[in-house]
Amino acid sequence: MCEHQSNRRKRDEVQHGSYHQYYEFRPQDSRPDHLKKCLLGCRSQLNIPPTGTIHLLDVGCNRGLLSNSVLAVVREIFGDRPVSLLGVDIDEELVRDARKEFEGIEFVQADISAIAAGRVENDPIGDYLSSNQIDRFDMIFCFSVLMYPHLNHGDEGLRLLLDYICSKSKVLVLELQSWEKYRDNVRRLKRDCGEQFPLYEKLEWRGNQGKLEQNIYKYVEKQGFERKSEELNKNEYKRNIVIYSS
Repeated sequence: MCEHQSNRRKRDEVQHGSYHQYYEFRPQDSRPDHLKKCLLGCRSQLNIPPTGTIHLLDVGCNRGLLSNSVLAVVREIFGDRPVSLLGVDIDEELVRDARKEFEGIEFVQADISAIAAGRVENDPIGDYLSSNQIDRFDMIFCFSVLMYPHLNHGDEGLRLLLDYICSKSKVLVLELQSWEKYRDNVRRLKRDCGEQFPLYEKLEWRGNQGKLEQNIYKYVEKQGFERKSEELNKNEYKRNIVIYSS
């Protein structure tokens, strides 16, 4: 890989979360276990039809390892129901790797930051819904992904993205990054790439001790979603899973 390509990849990793060694530096992943506990505790309260295929969307799927685990958990929790999962990621190379490793799952390249920027020129998520003749996914998963469009497109951009996600889902599963992680990412972009997130200083949704997360949770609730479950025991990265249902 030439120096230009290497620098571009490094910038994309920090700016958009496109980490090609993500599962190498996160080999222990407790999220499937946390998700299972949450779903077992609230599955009867979720707005999921009792029959038919359960459609899932994993936003920011990387190369699909967590997507595959999520699919297995949902199949276990909901018994013999057919389950279909769409995984989307901004990085085409990661999507190609996911397709090779998990042939039974559909993976497509999609830039959710375009939604945060107010433009949706190519919408494979909408295409999936249309091709399956459904108006919403049964469940959308956002594992440690919303920080990136938030940093790149500000509070209004994140609100636009949340509007889109909420309109496309019956159940929303969120794992949010803390304000401390935001600041780490800002420092890393400046240190490694000599660049800045231009809207960072203007963010009003900010703050430690859960202040940032509460802004996002409250906004989701304003869209008609109700919190059904929360895994209080945070994972090894000090994050927990919250499930909302419309």
